[in-house]
Amino acid sequence: MTRLRRIVPEAALGQVLAGLCSDRAVSFRVNTLRVTREPVLERLRSAGLDWAPVDWFSDAGVLEPGRLAELQAALPHAVSEIFVQGLSSMTAPLALAPQPGERVLDMCAAPGGKSTLLAALMGGPVDPGRLHANDSSRSRLYKLRAVLEQQGAHAVTTSARQGQSFGRTHAGVFDAVLVDAPCSAEARLHPESQDRWTARRIPRLAGLQTRLLESAVRATRPGGRIVYATCTFAPEENEAVVDRVLERCEGTLSLEELELPLPPSLPGLTAWGRKVFRPELCRARRLIPAPGVEGFFLALLRRA
Repeated sequence: MTRLRRIVPEAALGQVLAGLCSDRAVSFRVNTLRVTREPVLERLRSAGLDWAPVDWFSDAGVLEPGRLAELQAALPHAVSEIFVQGLSSMTAPLALAPQPGERVLDMCAAPGGKSTLLAALMGGPVDPGRLHANDSSRSRLYKLRAVLEQQGAHAVTTSARQGQSFGRTHAGVFDAVLVDAPCSAEARLHPESQDRWTARRIPRLAGLQTRLLESAVRATRPGGRIVYATCTFAPEENEAVVDRVLERCEGTLSLEELELPLPPSLPGLTAWGRKVFRPELCRARRLIPAPGVEGFFLALLRRA
């Protein structure tokens, strides 16, 4: 609560606390790698699953809390026509906006939900080698590969490497890079899970996140773009990381406006404690927790 009161404006604090304590709605998206939108949504309604549309992403839907098992038992889920995924995590691939024919890297990809959405946004079956999904954990890599195969993203290449290495081995290779960085998950706290959170992890994670983002910048071609995302409120892991990398890449990297519809959000912070960030950090977005939406941080960067 002490940290939240420093991070969140007073006018939004009640909404944030209500979102953190609310029951989680069930969200999903249509897997357009396998099926078109309208038929599968109609099959869900016919099965008695009255989903609500998501006004900022037409491929997504939301069900009331407690209906996850019912949704997973439905035929569209069994045949991978839908994918159960948090709404917040859908925003990062949408912000990156990969295009057909581009070379795209998902640097911290497991368990695979964002990678499969990237593949779908690239226009269906992806040309071999165009989308690369990486995770530093070999055990998580097996889960990632299983999700890609199950969802029909057959042409995605995978690896289990330290994300920090791509800037050295793939300098200037990718048109777009997604860094959904490991984080303290401060924005996903819930009364039942708060005992797992500790502020002591934040400095160590911030160092790793900085190295990952710097690697992503080096791996991106001139004119290419990077999305940096976390599921934490911590400014040390969000604005401070982006500000640090912008400073180190002065003149070759810019922070862009996120020009896409989003769930309710707040602008990025321009100061934390005694540290003053560059004014453009207000272009980053902090998603406000709500039923179906977890707290999330997004920043869109572009190489000059």
